[in-house]
Amino acid sequence: MNTTSQFTSNFWNIYIAVIVVLSFIGLAWLLLSQNVVKRPKKGEEVKTTGHEWDGIEEYNNPLPRWWFWLYVCTWLFGIGYLVMYPGLGDYKGQWKWSSKGQYEKEMAKADQEYGKVYAKFAKMPIEKVAKDPEARAIGQNLFNTYCIQCHGSDAKGSKGFPNLTDSDWLWGGEPEKIHETIEKGRTAQMAAWGPALGEERVKDVANYVMSLSKPKDQYDEERAARGKALFSGPPANCFTCHGDKGQGIQGLGPNLTDDVWLWGGTQKSIIETITNGRHSQMPAWGHFLDKDKLHIMTAYVWGLSNKDGKAPVKKAEPAPAPASTAASSASASSASAPAQAEKAASATDAKAPAAASEAKPAEKADASSAKVDGKAVFEANCKMCHGGTIPGAPVVGKNDDWAPRIKQGKDTLHKHALEGFNSMPAKGGNSSLSDDEVKAAVDYMANQSGAKF
Repeated sequence: MNTTSQFTSNFWNIYIAVIVVLSFIGLAWLLLSQNVVKRPKKGEEVKTTGHEWDGIEEYNNPLPRWWFWLYVCTWLFGIGYLVMYPGLGDYKGQWKWSSKGQYEKEMAKADQEYGKVYAKFAKMPIEKVAKDPEARAIGQNLFNTYCIQCHGSDAKGSKGFPNLTDSDWLWGGEPEKIHETIEKGRTAQMAAWGPALGEERVKDVANYVMSLSKPKDQYDEERAARGKALFSGPPANCFTCHGDKGQGIQGLGPNLTDDVWLWGGTQKSIIETITNGRHSQMPAWGHFLDKDKLHIMTAYVWGLSNKDGKAPVKKAEPAPAPASTAASSASASSASAPAQAEKAASATDAKAPAAASEAKPAEKADASSAKVDGKAVFEANCKMCHGGTIPGAPVVGKNDDWAPRIKQGKDTLHKHALEGFNSMPAKGGNSSLSDDEVKAAVDYMANQSGAKF
């Protein structure tokens, strides 16, 4: 049985082979059954078939010899083809030809011919490759082949597909981040908050999100005030993705304080995003483009938003919001947690949209005077990502997700949670949490997933 077949049974292999064989037998029978009329002897009149129409009779002539032998040659050619090439079920043919094999040979030939051209740029830094006219021409050809379907011929994207010519990057606009995005692809998802919030509260959050980047005449201030409270509290916990100021967190949620909207920045679009959520995915090209082509592609894409060949100066991150004093440890459970809004995450490139903004600092209890409730901190700050809605985040209760992380030890998990790791921001995006609260939440999640911290 061919285990690589798209079918689950060997029946189809036999089925196709039988159909092909019967087809050839049928064609042979058709030829022989029609070749019964013999050429008349010399001087003998050709008889008619008896068919007559408007005085025109159909003569009963035999098949022309050239037609007969052409048919036979075609039939024999088909037999020969099936012997040498695949076509008879899973039979591979004597020459073992396949479209994949032919493609790989052609690619190998092309690599021999053009590989040296790509290789000469491989050791050059991205900034120099981005300035080189020959490299830019190669990069543009690659981009036009693989990228314009989503990002457009001008690389400015469209609704749902990010603009690559600006400086707004969800996954990071540094050369190494762009390379990672192209090589490994990205998946971004924003949960649908319509069912949890309801129509009116969705509108409140939408107005608050609009207040972060739009003039006052474009949103309802009363709704925005209510939306801020929702944005900074359960059940949505938007700040975990968008930051406590709505400034965005790399790899999680886009900046909501600028005027860059992947899915549209109108009130209608933002409400739609919060209500229904968004899902975007950029395919991984690492299995298709070799490292030299990826290097040139990275330089080309980086150069689209760095026309002068210099990386833009990074803007300073907003200072963490001061933590509230006094309160019981239970108050951590009502900590900041935003309700998502407009932009939903994209992945075609490295940007995306989502919802929400400024997070209300969580009220914290003094860990030295009262034991921190890890479950309460988790419910208020961590559940959004670790409850199963964010792809790639280990889900609490799924031991398989946590086993390799638990093996690293409690201290390592604490360090990652406090300082940030991969796509997870420091302290889960809530800078007002104390170290003890973060550690308590980590211990709770790990212990619920097989650890014994």
